[in-house]
Amino acid sequence: MEESCIEAGGKKSELFDHIKKISEINKQAGGLNDLFFEFAKPHLSFICDNTGISQIGAVFFAALAHLYKGQFVDLDTLARYLCIGCIELVQYMDEFETLSEKNLIYIHRSDSEFVFNYGHAIISFGLCIKTFQLIKDKQYKAVSTKNLTISDLFIHIERLCQERVQHRQAYNSTIKIMNNLLFDNKHLLFVQKVQNLDLSDDDKLVLLRFFHYTVTMEEPEMTFWHLEGLYDNPAQFNVIRRQLKRGSYILLEKDLIENTCSDGFSSTESFRLTDSTKEEFLVELDEPVSRAKFKGLKAAKDISEKQLFYPENTQQAILELSSLLRPENFVEVQKRLSENSMRSGFACLFSGAPGTGKTETAYQVARACGRDIMQVDIASIKSKWFGDSEKQIKGLFDRYRACAKGYEITPILLFNEADAIISKRQSMAEYNNGPRQTENAIQNILLQEIEDLNGILIATTNLAGNMDSAFERRFLYKIEFEKPKVETRMAIWRSMLSGFSDEDAWSLAGRFDFSGGQIENIARKTTVHRVLSGKPPSLESLMQYCSEECYGQRDNRKIGFAS
Repeated sequence: MEESCIEAGGKKSELFDHIKKISEINKQAGGLNDLFFEFAKPHLSFICDNTGISQIGAVFFAALAHLYKGQFVDLDTLARYLCIGCIELVQYMDEFETLSEKNLIYIHRSDSEFVFNYGHAIISFGLCIKTFQLIKDKQYKAVSTKNLTISDLFIHIERLCQERVQHRQAYNSTIKIMNNLLFDNKHLLFVQKVQNLDLSDDDKLVLLRFFHYTVTMEEPEMTFWHLEGLYDNPAQFNVIRRQLKRGSYILLEKDLIENTCSDGFSSTESFRLTDSTKEEFLVELDEPVSRAKFKGLKAAKDISEKQLFYPENTQQAILELSSLLRPENFVEVQKRLSENSMRSGFACLFSGAPGTGKTETAYQVARACGRDIMQVDIASIKSKWFGDSEKQIKGLFDRYRACAKGYEITPILLFNEADAIISKRQSMAEYNNGPRQTENAIQNILLQEIEDLNGILIATTNLAGNMDSAFERRFLYKIEFEKPKVETRMAIWRSMLSGFSDEDAWSLAGRFDFSGGQIENIARKTTVHRVLSGKPPSLESLMQYCSEECYGQRDNRKIGFAS
């Protein structure tokens, strides 16, 4: 009668009194012997009837309940209390595992060698809340694991995984509980699909760990550290570790999990469920699994608004692009293109000298259209692609597609400073070597990915004239950020520096042909000057700042923007 230790009509349970009697008999009998069992039998039977455990299990349960003072009871303390040796007590570890499975106690193991040799492990025990409820004579309603909803199932899977990684549950007991949990919920499509995979118990537990982290923790990525905690000893995990790094682990071979990819660079030590796995196995969830937590993704609401200044032609092109990317227009345009058998993705090229506002414009367009933005700094990661380039660039677009799939509004993929990968391809007749072959392979894959794009890509470049001709037709919108005239520079100065007179703004704009980035640097210096001195800098100081900004440059002729 596991669910209750209160008799009908609310009569108080005698569990606590029975535990006290067993303790007294143990002391008088001098430990576990025939005399002890003869006099303790009725009290042990009461515990057995109310918990469903064996007689020797009832002995250990009563002893732990008596010894527990709010701290773990170690194996040696328990052995001395029962007047038996630790090694003898270790022979009954299965009984402790049963108590743990019934949530009466939990087992703490501080030595990872526990699974191989109980005698060398430091083992201690604590009481679960169920035991406290029983001892306090409060009715305990057993939580059924049968016929659960999919949400409740994942609560139990979370508990299963947490108990294991915190070493409160033996590995063998964890496997037993897992199999019972799945058996009791065969009505769920998720369980049916997991069972149909015909995985070993070890691999099934690893898979459930992935699902638990994705669904309950809402963390899509897991590392070796997350998985190693399932095992008592690191050596047990080393086999799976090697298989994961080689790509030969069964969950990888079955396309259930995949390497994670950040900024186009695949990690062999970080993994996640594939999108197809989530879609196939988690259809019973009321809400789709969140795919929003991607590294390098910036939410539109987190982009600060900035005022930008452009020549008239550039301004008109940006307004047209912004109008297209507004959700209400974008969906309709994509639909019309698809109906006419045309490509529905949009690739855009922003070209111009450094500091002309290309990257900031991409962010402002994203903010105005309510689209999150995923930035990839090609120049900083290109060297990492050598040796595994095809896989890395494909992984980048796979990651973008996975991100877009979980969004109602398609995000923007931003290739910042893309000169390194859209420049003219090398001739293999002249340069028949590994690095140049790798660069060409990257470009070929990028060309195909842009061709097949179903989302939005913006690439920025400082060297449009060096772009490979094959990329030209892939970019539907090509916007050139021209150098500003003096009037535009004057407006930028006025927007950057409050209280600036038209005369001073005209003086600086006419004398220094700065980009917006350079003007912003000077504006930042004036802010520092105000903080330190408590007053705005003079025009002479501004001129000095401008001269310092020209350091090492013969030609300052750059178009600008303002924030």
